[in-house]
Amino acid sequence: MKRVARLLLLALLAVSAQLVLPSYVAAQSSATLKGKVVDAKTGQSLPGVNLVLSGTGLGTITGEGGGFEITKIKPRSYELVASMIGYKAASQSVMFTAGGEVTLEIKLEAKPVTLGDILVQADRPVSAASSRAVRDFDLKIRPMRSAQDILQLAPGLIIAQHAGGGKAEQIYLRGFDADHGTDVNISVDGIPVNMVSHGHGQGYADAHFIIPDVIEGLDVYKGPYFAEFGNLATAGAIAFRSRDHIDNNLVRVEGGEFGTYRMTTLFQIPTQSEHNNAYLAAQFYKTDGPVTSPQDFRRLNLFGKFHTHLSENTKLAFDISSFSTAWNASGQIPERAIAQGLINRFGSLDDLEGGTTGRQNLNMIYSSHGADNSDFQIQTYTTQYNFKLFSNFTFFLDDPVNGDMIEQTDSRRILGLNGRYRFYHNLGLGVASATLGAGYRADDIEVSLWKSPDRVRLSPLVDTEIFERNLFMWAQEDLTFSSLVRLQLGVRADYFTFNVEDRLEGVAGASLPHASGYSQETIVSPKANLIVTPARTLDVFVNFGTGFHSNDARDVVINQRVADLSRRFARNGLSEAQIADTLVALNFGPSQRGAEILPRAVGGEVGLRTRCSERVHFGAAAWALDLEREFVYVGDAGTTELSGKTRRLGIDVETRLGLASWLWADADVTLSKGIARDEPKHANEIPLAPRFTSTGGLTARSRNGFDASLRYRHVGERPANEANTVRAKGYTVFDLSGDYQIGKYKLNLVVENLFDVDWNEAQFDTESRLRNESEPVSELHFTPGNPRNVRVGLSYLF
Repeated sequence: MKRVARLLLLALLAVSAQLVLPSYVAAQSSATLKGKVVDAKTGQSLPGVNLVLSGTGLGTITGEGGGFEITKIKPRSYELVASMIGYKAASQSVMFTAGGEVTLEIKLEAKPVTLGDILVQADRPVSAASSRAVRDFDLKIRPMRSAQDILQLAPGLIIAQHAGGGKAEQIYLRGFDADHGTDVNISVDGIPVNMVSHGHGQGYADAHFIIPDVIEGLDVYKGPYFAEFGNLATAGAIAFRSRDHIDNNLVRVEGGEFGTYRMTTLFQIPTQSEHNNAYLAAQFYKTDGPVTSPQDFRRLNLFGKFHTHLSENTKLAFDISSFSTAWNASGQIPERAIAQGLINRFGSLDDLEGGTTGRQNLNMIYSSHGADNSDFQIQTYTTQYNFKLFSNFTFFLDDPVNGDMIEQTDSRRILGLNGRYRFYHNLGLGVASATLGAGYRADDIEVSLWKSPDRVRLSPLVDTEIFERNLFMWAQEDLTFSSLVRLQLGVRADYFTFNVEDRLEGVAGASLPHASGYSQETIVSPKANLIVTPARTLDVFVNFGTGFHSNDARDVVINQRVADLSRRFARNGLSEAQIADTLVALNFGPSQRGAEILPRAVGGEVGLRTRCSERVHFGAAAWALDLEREFVYVGDAGTTELSGKTRRLGIDVETRLGLASWLWADADVTLSKGIARDEPKHANEIPLAPRFTSTGGLTARSRNGFDASLRYRHVGERPANEANTVRAKGYTVFDLSGDYQIGKYKLNLVVENLFDVDWNEAQFDTESRLRNESEPVSELHFTPGNPRNVRVGLSYLF
């Protein structure tokens, strides 16, 4: 692997060397196209329009002022195609002469969104799942009521909530039970959602600070094939983009069963300059949930954004967001408690579970579109975050008198920087563009774990201060040899430092591993994507790449301590057996010597995306992913446990179908199989890894103001433990929603769980002991999914 990384790095360096060579002859023999794209009716500039010279790999996207430039065009006649969702595609013939420059103004006519628009977009994805046009189409036609709806726009991604609605969802993608985000990198406008070395679990991704109404688009990247994404992007990455403008001012009030209500407002702030824009969004949500013990869940979200055009090709944007929430939870319940009549499906064995969390973000992005179609962007952001969670998964297993409730806390500040520069250059092999990126993320964290029966602190189990740093560089070369073949090569280097101050180290009577210290690690990740387009309506993809997820800093420093102690004991003449016994006496695991700090994932896939007709869009991929052996820090227990080598194989399928001009159907299906490679066949299952998932539905949008959607999500039955002796139950749930707009007013209706099925949202094989039980029992514990319920709402747009 290191050899492959070196070869790719040398290749990129060779490319970079050619960038400084003289290109006078090429400049004299090529032509340039410049211009601007505007709305045909209003004359307003249109940023984000795709422009392509048909039959070539030459193209661009209009900048903030609607301007564009394409250089290094070979002299001859071309058809120029301009397209953007919500507008009719426009094409015209353009003749270029050697050394000449052509200037155009292109006017696009607005039109309703149709699937046909998607099929003619100048969208050049590099993998079967990375089509931005399809993702934007999904966002436009699907009802987005919550942050959960937004997350599930990623095809094949399933989520599950198991702590009263305020905790980050469990995420399942490509055969991963990614816990709360360990293997799925999520960001909003470049701000990372995932929390490293979190008090509850590595990569914890709480997206509840997102107000769905301000999200304009998203990019989905499955697999570790993209140089832009580093830590936690093993199964994939999801990047959300917020709006620069809102279409209307809005006030919306919604209410429903279980004491549920929500109020949302969006307001465009008046400015005196047409080059400036600002808006503010707010949302308040409250529900008691369907459970016997009311959740009293409340959340307030705020989001504001301002951007200004410093010139026609440069923009400066600021956004600020904040949310705060608190809730009670009924927790996960064992099947035997229901069978014995102790509680019903919506009951609780410890209704003091719950928590509170909050987050504030400040983000600034400067972007510029320069000469020769180059782009530069630099971003800086900061986040303040707090988290407190009370949980009791095992009831009276460890403490038959007081119970097993724990309290987890996390308080942190994050500071980050992202920069990138993309430019075109001439390699003599076709059209080439290079993107160079770099940045850092700094987390200053305080985490703790307490034994807290009935929410009263009894004794500390973990009390740690963490300083974690991730600096990175990446490079990507996009080569278009012809309209038939494209190649993308990338390499990424990440450097980590982990500095841990364990306040409980040396405390008498400690039964958990404790270590203060520091460690560092570097990882290089090569990437390669080949795209072959044998026909205008067919792309074939071959993707390869390596990625990683970091381990919790506490685990990293414990691993370092074990390695240091082992070397010292060996120098002192101790045998391997004596070293192991001494480490165990110090609460350390001898097997942690040499454990991977940044376990590498190696993945590959073959896929295709095709437009079978003007109404059918189909994508499929067969993929494989291997993950190295690692030790995982268990935030609920303050201990580490071994996770061996794993392999996941699967097939993804997604379809978009236009049944009529007003009716669309869609379906996403994932089949996968995961195994623990070093375990015997009777104990090599990956617990809770989905084997079969599917989401989809029907969406109707009529011209008289009526919209409706019927959607389903399905998760198949799957092993809940390594031996497959306990199985997590499958489910299929349907939701119905509809909107009707009359002038400035819009009515909406949502029926959740239309057929009122009993289903388990989150499920685990857990060993627990109920009060007065003499022996513990290991069985399925679950959080019930919502029964059928109805919500209605009224919006005023102005």
